[in-house]
Amino acid sequence: MKTNSRIESQLKYIYRLQLIHLRLKYLNYIINRFPVFIIRFLLFLKQKKRYLFFLTQRLKNKKKLLRSNSKLNIYKKKIIQLLKLLPKQKKLLPKQKLKLKKLEMDIEYNYINFLLKKRRNLKKKNNLIINSIKIKQIKKYIRIKELRFKSKIINYKQKKEKINKKIIFLKEIEKKIKKKINNNLLKRYKQIISISGIAVVPVYKKIPFGTYILITQQKYYELLERKKIIIEEISGRILIDFYLANKENNNMKKILFNFY
Repeated sequence: MKTNSRIESQLKYIYRLQLIHLRLKYLNYIINRFPVFIIRFLLFLKQKKRYLFFLTQRLKNKKKLLRSNSKLNIYKKKIIQLLKLLPKQKKLLPKQKLKLKKLEMDIEYNYINFLLKKRRNLKKKNNLIINSIKIKQIKKYIRIKELRFKSKIINYKQKKEKINKKIIFLKEIEKKIKKKINNNLLKRYKQIISISGIAVVPVYKKIPFGTYILITQQKYYELLERKKIIIEEISGRILIDFYLANKENNNMKKILFNFY
């Protein structure tokens, strides 16, 4: 099938221009994404540190309360004092028996209170241990995150240098390609790409990529002939046959991906 070499070269250049544009867009996205990551990480770190401060303060307050509210020694002393009051003789008068019964009840009451208080204190101590372990884990987690963040910054700086070199390199090629494209075709390309992001669409078996609308047999045949520029009626996009687009994809691989 005979083709028009001038139209074919125009299609090649306009498609290359789109490939470079998409690659530049992606590289700029990578560069711009990292400052957003830094802000998010710093906010996350601030939140974690605030939570850590809250836990440590609560732990300190609980320790203070535990020390101040500890009445175990008071109950112990009281039980000892009551035990000392118990009569040593076995034979007792009725009045003495009543007093003894009351004394035994007092001892039992204080002993139960002592046990309950002891149990509560043990629970509180266990909670304090759990909280202190939690604080240690959070501190360790923050340290690990900070170290990873530092390594990511170093890695990002290295990548940024490579990406910037790549962007300069691609922009130079972009300028050269623009000079080779027809002014009217370039204007159409710029207009469409600013609206939809894609200006040149490959067509495979009468179907343009990204749509289910078939083009006519005549248009498809004209597209394969490459004797004139074919425009998609609905979107206004420039059409290129799949075989030429695929060939250009392979030709542009080294240019697009050699640095990064």
